[in-house]
Amino acid sequence: MSLPTPPVPALSGSQRRSHLLLMLFAPLPSLSLVSLSRYNGEDLPTTRRDLVHIESEMRRIYHLSLVVGHDGNYRIEGNVLNKRLCLIEGMRRTLRLCPDKVNRYFLPLQQHQWLHLPADYQITDEQFEAAITGYTSLLERPPSASDVAFLHLYLRYVLMQCHAREQPEFNQHQLQWLQQKAEYQQVLDIFRLWPLPENELIGFTLLARLLKTPNQTGVRSDDDRQLLQEVKNIIRRFEQVAQTTFHQPEMLAGQLFSHLSAALERCHFRVGIDNSLQLEVEEKYPRLLRTTRAAVMPLEAAYRIRFPREELGLIAVIFGAWLMQDNDLQEKQVVILTNSEGGKEKTLELQIRELTLLPLNIKFQSLAEFQVRGAPKNTVLVISPFSLPLPLFSPPLMLVRLPLAQSQQERIRQLLEA
Repeated sequence: MSLPTPPVPALSGSQRRSHLLLMLFAPLPSLSLVSLSRYNGEDLPTTRRDLVHIESEMRRIYHLSLVVGHDGNYRIEGNVLNKRLCLIEGMRRTLRLCPDKVNRYFLPLQQHQWLHLPADYQITDEQFEAAITGYTSLLERPPSASDVAFLHLYLRYVLMQCHAREQPEFNQHQLQWLQQKAEYQQVLDIFRLWPLPENELIGFTLLARLLKTPNQTGVRSDDDRQLLQEVKNIIRRFEQVAQTTFHQPEMLAGQLFSHLSAALERCHFRVGIDNSLQLEVEEKYPRLLRTTRAAVMPLEAAYRIRFPREELGLIAVIFGAWLMQDNDLQEKQVVILTNSEGGKEKTLELQIRELTLLPLNIKFQSLAEFQVRGAPKNTVLVISPFSLPLPLFSPPLMLVRLPLAQSQQERIRQLLEA
């Protein structure tokens, strides 16, 4: 009598979607909803929802489309460079989240196709290992098992794409950006005996930049030294505009250096980024966002880019978090008294948020409730655009008129930043 086989644990949502994305790049003649569902062991409705999620992410971040043909098969549409960038992130993520799935499905399919390549594109195991050893040295960190597995898969994928004459194209600005990198000359040496055209060598230079984990303590190249200096300039400009001083600017510089190293590559190659905080930053921290924009503008000019709103929002979040940590600050609660109209009070909220970089939790409270109960606990300031008799106990209360006079703005800022 045999023991019962334990059920295979179901994949999480992120695992399912990562594996589905990778399978969309698999060397298969067709991919239907049924076959994609089978690869994940899921029902059709779940797979359909996952594909909708994937399509949204691909369109937003990589400017690609996921379309269904008349025959019911899925395919990715877009230029080769965007497909490569999507595959790089998708393959790495799948190897982290569900490597067993990669070994079970994608790898055997790739190996089968690899055996049918012409001799010109067949690379020996020794050449593979030598290239991977040389390439991982560009990362300036010990390679992980996931790094090595990724490079094995990706190198084969690129060679098969070369055979199919599917190569990425770069504009003149992108070519200049990558050809001046130290990694470019190293890539030329590593792959000097491989049947790779120039555009693929440029692509491997970009890949090396994407795989690196930037760290200001390990700055070696002129490019990194230039960026680190720009980061220090950004911090000084932020301090000047905000009229504040960071107590540990070198630690802030390290965080900004790591973030901006990756952000520059995203901007040069039009790779989007998810920023769930963006709307909140724009609505609640307009002055922080404006100050950040002023601080980074010279860097944008130096690198011939402009940060999109999501990237700028993330840089602003780094500055905002550092301001709170550096000054041991907590979000301050402000109450604005309202009547039944509400429009005047919303305008007042926007003006108050423009006065300070500090995080504010602004709540609205009716005049009637305030008269009976007073302000909520932990309120540091009550602001009213209406005349009213004061309750017996309350935090500091200011009666204001719109638009706020300069003296009122200064007084509110002093109370909030005290």
